[in-house]
Amino acid sequence: MTDFQFPKKQQGRGFAILSPYLIPREMPRKRVNLGDGFILEAIERTLGPFAANAIFTSRRAPTGAEVDHFSRSRAIILGGANQLSDRFRPWPDLTAKAIKSGNLTFIPMGVGMNGEPPQNRGFQPETLEVLRAIHDRIEYSSWRCPRTVQLLEDALPELSGRFLMTGCPVLYDYPILNESPVHDREDSIAVTITERGEFFDREAATLRQVARLFPNATKYLVLHQDFRKLRGGIGPWFRGMLPPSLFGNVGKLHSLARSFGFVIVAPKSAKDAIAFYSDVDIHAGSRLHAHLLFLSRAKKSFLTYVDDRCMGFSDFLGFPVADPADLESHLDFDFTTVQKNAVVAHATMQKFVSSLEHLE
Repeated sequence: MTDFQFPKKQQGRGFAILSPYLIPREMPRKRVNLGDGFILEAIERTLGPFAANAIFTSRRAPTGAEVDHFSRSRAIILGGANQLSDRFRPWPDLTAKAIKSGNLTFIPMGVGMNGEPPQNRGFQPETLEVLRAIHDRIEYSSWRCPRTVQLLEDALPELSGRFLMTGCPVLYDYPILNESPVHDREDSIAVTITERGEFFDREAATLRQVARLFPNATKYLVLHQDFRKLRGGIGPWFRGMLPPSLFGNVGKLHSLARSFGFVIVAPKSAKDAIAFYSDVDIHAGSRLHAHLLFLSRAKKSFLTYVDDRCMGFSDFLGFPVADPADLESHLDFDFTTVQKNAVVAHATMQKFVSSLEHLE
């Protein structure tokens, strides 16, 4: 067993960060994704806390004052998630010329390929120039899976070796890095769902499987994005009084979960979700960052397939991606394999973090 400790030096100080976790006011219909908040929390665990006025959204172009802040920052961390598309930019419409003229140092950390076929067909020429401009100012960048790194190296062979496959920061916490014994209690289970595409049959299958396989466990359906919210200021207290059909397939899925004995939980923030999960024994479902969070705590988690965004993690960590209708065949999986692979991958994350010490 290793005895890993996170660096005591607060390397996060002096950095700014761009995160999709923050939703701008001008996007009121966009739902907060708790997984993006898990990434932000994990980056702070790795680098140290960011100043309150140094955390910005990546979902819109910054104001002039914010750009001035960035130009004075030690560097700007690009806070993970699946943002690497053919049109990738640190923020919308940013150009390579503006990066160079603005004295902007960007550091991708745990960023992954978008994964949806229309978004990864071939980088635009300006995207390649943006990636080159970013790497003109840094030694290494951090990417979350081997498929993402392969995509980058195929497109920019002259930068080969500088795209580090670090994994996602959410994966790394004390239990997994110290190879703690895998938690074996199954008294409670959290299920997560992804309400994207034709999701109802897929997620309903997971609920049915979990209800059958864990009949005596306390069961929670945890919402990483709460699509039940209504317009016009109608609060959560009013939801239970409305028919599920009002919420379409989301409402129908929640009704099905209740019929199987699930308690529906909608954490208000990533911190609240992390605290809630700390008291839950096991996870099953389609939210990748819930899966990584449980693995980081040396807890069992069974990830179900939605699309290829998760497959790069399966490649390097060695866990199976389950068919939602067939969780049972994976219940005996040996999670110590994942722990050992995570420790190996974390050495690359440490190499990346060490490279940041040279930034002024």
